[in-house]
Amino acid sequence: MKSNAIIFVQPKKVVFDEVTLPDPTSRDIVIKNEISGISVGTERWAYLGKRDEIQFPNVPGYMGAGIIVSSGKEAQEKGWREGERAFFFSSRFSGNLDGKSWMGSHVADAVVDVCGSRAGGGELGIHHCEKIPQGVAPEDAALTGLCAVAMRGIEMAGVPAGASVLVSGLGVIGQYALQVCRLKGAHVTVTDIVDARLEVARGLGAEHVIHGKREDLATRARAIAPGGFDIIIDTSSISSVVNSLFPLLKMRGKFIFQGWYLPPTALDLHALHLRLPTAYFPCAHSAEAVETALAWAAQGWIRSKPLITHTFSPRDAAQAYAMIEQGSENFLGVLFNWKS
Repeated sequence: MKSNAIIFVQPKKVVFDEVTLPDPTSRDIVIKNEISGISVGTERWAYLGKRDEIQFPNVPGYMGAGIIVSSGKEAQEKGWREGERAFFFSSRFSGNLDGKSWMGSHVADAVVDVCGSRAGGGELGIHHCEKIPQGVAPEDAALTGLCAVAMRGIEMAGVPAGASVLVSGLGVIGQYALQVCRLKGAHVTVTDIVDARLEVARGLGAEHVIHGKREDLATRARAIAPGGFDIIIDTSSISSVVNSLFPLLKMRGKFIFQGWYLPPTALDLHALHLRLPTAYFPCAHSAEAVETALAWAAQGWIRSKPLITHTFSPRDAAQAYAMIEQGSENFLGVLFNWKS
C-alpha cells in the first residue's frame, strides 16, 4: 500500500515523498488524513536530531485528524465505522520507516491498529486513536493533542478551584493550559515576550498578562500574588526563564515542568529547593485526556481557532520546519492541510 508523507530524512532535511504502508489487517482502520498539527517543540527537536529516541528517516507528527475510509472486522466490532472522523497519534509503516519513531501522523493515509489496549503506549498510557465528536471540524481537532498534554500536568498537580496559577510561555500548550485551568476555576496569570501571544491569551480569559521584557516579572507577580503563586506551569523550557520563576512560587507550592528540557539543563534547583515545593514532570498525554479535550472542543469550552496562525501544504513542509527552527515569523499553531 502506497501513500505520501512528510519525512525527516536526516537532521534538518525534510522531504515530501512516497512511503510504503503495511496492508491493513482486521485490527486496523485506514484514515484519509485531512489536517495534521505540528507539535512545535517536540518536532523542532526531532527535526534538529536532538531527540535520541527518534531515528532517521522518520515520519514526524502525532496529531492527525481525518475520515475513516476502511475498517477491519475486529475494528468494526470495537465500534470503528467508515465515514466517521478520527484523531490519531501515530500510524504503521513498512520498509526503512518501520520502528524509527513513536510519531507518524504527517501522512496522507494512516493505517492504525485500534484493537490493542485503549492507551496503547505502555507505561506512559499514550492513546492511539480517538473518535472525533460530530460537529468538530478537523481544523479544530488537530491541535487538541496539545490540550491533552497540558491536561496531564494539570491533572498530576490537581489544580483546584480558586488556585492562583502562573503560566509561563504561551505557545499552544501554554494557551491550552490557560484554558484548562480557567475551566477548573483557577485564577490565571500568563507571561510571554510576544505581544500577539499575550493578546490571544487575554482573549482566552487570562486575568493578568505580563510582558516578560517590557515589565519586571517579579514586581508584577508579587503584586498579583503577594505570597507567591499556588501553582506555576512552565512551558518555555528555557533555563534562564525557569530560574526566574522559582522565587515566585509560594512556600510548599507546586511547580509543573511542562516543557521538554534539552539535556544538560542549567536549572537553579537551589532556588526551587528553598520553596519546599512539589514538582511535577508530565510527559505526553492519556487517551482519557484526548477524549476529554475533543469533547470540550465539541461543547465550545476550549477554543483552538485563535491558536492557528499558519497552514501549509504538506509539499511545503521544508518551509514550515525552517520557519519553526529560525523563528522567522510570529507563529503559534501550525497545521498541514492534506485535503488539497
